[in-house]
Amino acid sequence: MIIWDKLIRIFHWLLVLCFCLNYFWLEPGDSFHQAVGYTAATLIIIRIIWGFTGPPNARFHNFLPSVAGIKEHVSELRHRKVNQAQGHNPLGGLMVFSLLALFLLQAITGFLREEINALYGDSFLTSVHSISANIIFTLVIIHIVAVVVTAYIGKIELIRPMITGRRRTKHHDRAK
Repeated sequence: MIIWDKLIRIFHWLLVLCFCLNYFWLEPGDSFHQAVGYTAATLIIIRIIWGFTGPPNARFHNFLPSVAGIKEHVSELRHRKVNQAQGHNPLGGLMVFSLLALFLLQAITGFLREEINALYGDSFLTSVHSISANIIFTLVIIHIVAVVVTAYIGKIELIRPMITGRRRTKHHDRAK
């Protein structure tokens, strides 16, 4: 079954590339770092638009986190029967919204400190930009661990669909 459309998959992996380039390899503030940052910001804007106009699994309203949704997801994990047709679970939705907000913060602080003469090199903006990048890195590590753990415990393919768009269903969902 199709889980992730092509735009979501391209967005995901390009954002991964942008983050890795700017966090690990490119010199903060140099022209390549800025270009990659603007690329990431463009990707975030496209993803936000797609969150309102894209297919069901891409739409934000389909994975808004709630206490009830999180409890249901934890129950599914406890029973090792996660819904195979869903895209993001409620905790994954919380991660998506957190990362989108942090990447927007990165774009805004990066733009302000580099492009607005009165704020060029502002130490507060630089600190916010640096701290939010470190928070993104921490959330990425949590995301990777959560994907592996959820895939194992919930008996659900999570990595393959982010590459191919398709998920092979498990036996417990075919019986439903």
